[in-house]
Amino acid sequence: MTVWVWNSQESRFEEPSEDVGTWTLLAADSWFVEDSRVRAFERHQVRFAYAAGQVGVGARVTAEFWASVVEKIPKTGEWFPRVDVLEAAPGGSRMLAFRLRPAPPRTRELRVLLPPYSDPRSRPERKGPDIALLERLRKQAREEYDCDEVLLLSEDGYVIEGATTSLLWWDGDTLCAPDPALGPLPGVTSAVILDEARARSIPVEYHRVKPEVLIRHEVWLVNALHGTRQVKDYVDESG
Repeated sequence: MTVWVWNSQESRFEEPSEDVGTWTLLAADSWFVEDSRVRAFERHQVRFAYAAGQVGVGARVTAEFWASVVEKIPKTGEWFPRVDVLEAAPGGSRMLAFRLRPAPPRTRELRVLLPPYSDPRSRPERKGPDIALLERLRKQAREEYDCDEVLLLSEDGYVIEGATTSLLWWDGDTLCAPDPALGPLPGVTSAVILDEARARSIPVEYHRVKPEVLIRHEVWLVNALHGTRQVKDYVDESG
């Protein structure tokens, strides 16, 4: 993985002068690239600009910034790039950064952990601040339960989304998504799928669902990297 920071005065990326691994991640967005092709890239751009605006650097997410991001991505191969807003120290300077990452292996199905705790995120409305926490949860799920993903639950036990995925499920011929009042992260891939369902006259509804009900349906967990994956199995951590 290679990381560059954005020099907004000169409109170019530079190698960081210090280890950005020690900086705080305030916002992020990532997408899948295959031979220069990206699904709904403009939606990722809008989502990141909005998140950057929440932390005071939205004005730096310019057309020049995005053009430079695109230039950094090789024209061939599979990639999973990420843009960040980083803070050098609490209350200190904030930087835009770009990470060029090879895409990890992609899968079509996944095994999911049902945790005994509610959503532990500190900033669930914004992608970025809780990435490290969620990766620790997923690592624990892999090592202890051979699971690929962890569901995130509201305090009253409704499923919000996955640690790195948006939730969709089928109730007969109706495609369902979580009640927006639960606060799921606005997912680009789920939005594309829901738009396509409406375009095909497939009914779309929003509901609150608990795990014991969800497991009786066909469930999709979706994101930009893997697209649509169907849940093949569940593990209940509470036993």
